[in-house]
Parts: sequence; C-alpha cells; structure tokens
Amino acid sequence: MLSEHHILDLIRSHLDEMFPAERKVAEYILAHPEDASRLNITELAELSGSSDATVIRMCKRLGFTGFYQMKLSLSTELGYIQLLGNEPDQEEVMDLSQLTKLFARNMIGLEQTVDAGMLSECVDIIRGSDRVYFLAAGNSIPPAMDFSFRLSRIGIRTLCSPVIETVLNEISLGTSRETLVVLSHSGSSKQVIQGMELAKTRGMRIILLTHSSRSAAARTADYCLLTFPSVPLFSNYGIASHLFDQAVIDILLYLIAHRQQRRDVPDQMEFLLSEYKL
Repeated sequence: MLSEHHILDLIRSHLDEMFPAERKVAEYILAHPEDASRLNITELAELSGSSDATVIRMCKRLGFTGFYQMKLSLSTELGYIQLLGNEPDQEEVMDLSQLTKLFARNMIGLEQTVDAGMLSECVDIIRGSDRVYFLAAGNSIPPAMDFSFRLSRIGIRTLCSPVIETVLNEISLGTSRETLVVLSHSGSSKQVIQGMELAKTRGMRIILLTHSSRSAAARTADYCLLTFPSVPLFSNYGIASHLFDQAVIDILLYLIAHRQQRRDVPDQMEFLLSEYKL
C-alpha cells in the first residue's frame, strides 16, 4: 500500500521512466505542490500543458487508481485536510470584533463572482421548465436536495434524489422542455458528468453551480454559475463550505419567487403543514 507521506519523493523517483507529457505534469506538481493540491484534474492539465488523460496516466504510473486518490495523498503530505481546506493559520485566528470585516470582505467577493446577467437567464429557464432535475454527488447532495424542495414549494415541479441512479434514469426519460441543475464543487465527478451528457442527448438545458469554471462539467453545461470567490470564506474551511452555494441558491429562489405567478401552491402547503406547528 502506498505511503501517504512520501508522494513528492515517489514522483521524483519515477520521473526518469515517465513519458514527456507525463513528466510535465509531475514537474508542475513538484514545483507547485500547494497549488496542485487545490486544482481539479482539468486545471492541472491546463497549467502543466498536458491533458486530463495524461494526468490520469501519470497518477496510475505512481500506483494510484486515479487523480483524486493522488490528490488526497498529496494534500495529506502537505498538512492539509482535503475536505476542510488549509489548516488554520495563527494569523487567521480572530476575535468576534473582526467578524464584521470578514463578512463584508466575502460579500464583496460573492458579488464579484456572480454573473447577474447569467443569473437572470437561469431564472427564466427554470421558471419556463416543465420539470427541473437536480443532480449532485457526495458533499453537494444536501444543498441540491434543499434547492429542489424549496423550488417545489414555489410551484415548480422538481426531482432530486441522493441515489444518483434514480436521477439518471429520470433524465433518460426527459425532454427538451425540462432543465437539469447540477451542483458540483470540483466539476469532475464521473457520474455527474455522465448525467450531464445524458441530459444533452435529451435536449435538456443544463445549469451548473460549481467552484471551478475550468472542468469537464463546466465545458458541458450551458450555464455556469460560480459559487467560489477568489478569497473564500473562512479559508481554513473553504473547500467544504456551502455558504456561497446557499447564497447563490437563495438569490435564485428569491428571483424565481418574485417573478412566479403561481402563488397558490405554497399557500396550500403551508396550510397543510400548519397542523404540525405550534
């Protein structure tokens, strides 16, 4: 079994046996290990002047099953927690009096990240859809299910499931009058990309909420809404945080509800649910 603490040494020991294209990937990782630990496969391929397939071959040459396994081991070696981002730095520790400035800085970052024009287009597309399918994997499933439920309360038919196969089956029966909304941090989940490609064959429009504009998912989507500002909120928790995802989702829901004319559905539901509230 590969050691999780000697990945850089492992790369150096295999340099001579690599093909030139693979060596470019390896040399980029050695020169920029911290950056490489944060990149997705497409970003690493572009920055190293190679391709996604070359990155995968290089990782398999080192004994890994694929890029993600190598990235996890690299992150561990560098002292990072892959799901939480960088370990907290002493300089980042702050008292409550500094939180106002922190939130203000990140709200500016969110405002600069969101494309208002594309956001408005996505609102109209969702409102005009016969049904909206939601597709996500892993850590992105909870916000996808929340988005789906709240959108249905506005009066728009939706479908979402934590079982990806269920959503894929429904997408295979979809039509061009329906829309697929995808949530993916990295934009590199294989099942998510397969679902997007399947939706394309059915003529469905695809809206992607993602942290990366350079990924296989971003290339496949019709509309890409970024949810990861250049300066992430709480950098020691940035990679796993869904705060910006939820902010973009709430903006979409607000705009959809504001333009939506079918207001009887949520009122009826609220009346039914009132029986179970004090």
